[in-house]
Amino acid sequence: MRRIHFAVILGFCVQALCAGAACAQNLEIPPIFSSGMVLQQQADVTLWGRADAGAEVSVKTTWTPGKLRATAEEDGKWYVKVATPQAGYDPQTIEFKCGKETVELTDVLIGDVWFLGGQSNMQMDFRGNPDQPTENAQRILSECTHKGIRLFRVNNGYSLEPSDTLDTDAAWTYADPENVKKFSVVGYVFGERIHSFTDIPIGLVLSAHGGSVAEAWLDRDVLEEFGEFDLDLKKEEMDPIWYAMDPMVLYNKMLAPMLPLTVKGIIWYQGESNVSRPEQYSRLFPLLIDTWRTKYFKNPDLPFFYVQIAPHEYQDGSNSAELREVQLKTMDKVANTGMAVTLDVGERNVIHPAKKEVVGERLSYWALNKVYGQEAIECRGPEFKSMEVKNGHAYLKFDYAPNGLSFFGNEPEGFEVAGEDRVFHPAKARIVPSFWGNEGLEVWSDEVPEPVAVRYGYTNYVKGTLYNNAGLPASSFRTDNW
Repeated sequence: MRRIHFAVILGFCVQALCAGAACAQNLEIPPIFSSGMVLQQQADVTLWGRADAGAEVSVKTTWTPGKLRATAEEDGKWYVKVATPQAGYDPQTIEFKCGKETVELTDVLIGDVWFLGGQSNMQMDFRGNPDQPTENAQRILSECTHKGIRLFRVNNGYSLEPSDTLDTDAAWTYADPENVKKFSVVGYVFGERIHSFTDIPIGLVLSAHGGSVAEAWLDRDVLEEFGEFDLDLKKEEMDPIWYAMDPMVLYNKMLAPMLPLTVKGIIWYQGESNVSRPEQYSRLFPLLIDTWRTKYFKNPDLPFFYVQIAPHEYQDGSNSAELREVQLKTMDKVANTGMAVTLDVGERNVIHPAKKEVVGERLSYWALNKVYGQEAIECRGPEFKSMEVKNGHAYLKFDYAPNGLSFFGNEPEGFEVAGEDRVFHPAKARIVPSFWGNEGLEVWSDEVPEPVAVRYGYTNYVKGTLYNNAGLPASSFRTDNW
């Protein structure tokens, strides 16, 4: 009997040791969690990884007492939630332990984490593209020595099914010239402005892919319910360059492995690859915002600020003003969103405007105003409100121009007027005190004695000239619905 008891006990011991040894070989922490990272402040942050099924993983941080524990599920995944303190520069440590294996993350800062998504105009770094340099790149790089700004950049890739692995050259890095040079210009400038104002650590996570359509960033279940895309994809059909035009493939590889990452908000620069489908985008883009907020990042109130596509002479028969109009209207359809207008920075023959710095700045104004409570910093340009006609001239009233309108010394461009025949003619414009008591816009054309409709910048390419006195440009707009 003693031998039987001894054998049973020995068996249990061997089993336990084997489990520990297996766990020690299989504890995995995803690269989004690494030394030098920023964790979102004052939140229940989700941490996760992989281990052998059934293995126990403990997590210990320097800012909370005791240990958090999780058990790996059948697929090896485990999750814990840890409450984070207020932002600060004291370096923290996170220790993950499973069996005999320990992974320690050091120099972890607590601050605000912003996720940066979209296509090439978000991805474009300080080296520029073959068709376009980046304006002011050297000046910005010479000023970026911010150890309180941390960067994480995801490499391009695709997958037909949701992936657990993330392609990235490195883990989190400091914002020095060498690292920033390979990072998004729009995203870095946005983060630098937020960091300079708040003086708290800022983490920037960049996952953007040139040429990508919006549907590439959504999962199969959401797209099946949407019902307008062919999801029967085969790997041998994937073009080495244009796979980013296929649905769900970027969500699977460049987003899913980082979920559910806890972030402060999202900035987004995309739409050029959906320009020929504005009506569909009017439904798809709000769906993307809602899905990212509620399903992916687990925060239905997450701030979502985006960039309106810039004017460009598209050659496929599209009128990009229609998609710009969809993006403009999305602000009123979807709560807690904001749009940076780029009507004045587009380039006729280049789809990648060189003026990226101003785009990042305009996005930061939205965050500073709406997220960080700085209402003195205006973030929204003038938007058409109403029109009246008097003596053959149209008088337009605008919202979001409390201190008036301005052309800032430029000759007004891009205005058109039409009569009942719906034929538009080039028009003149001037800023005048209007009959309703506020500064407004007078628009007219000698070719149209009885104007019915006015359009501004409602073409593929236009040089935007209309601003409010805060220097924020007006979007292209139309008073008709033809």
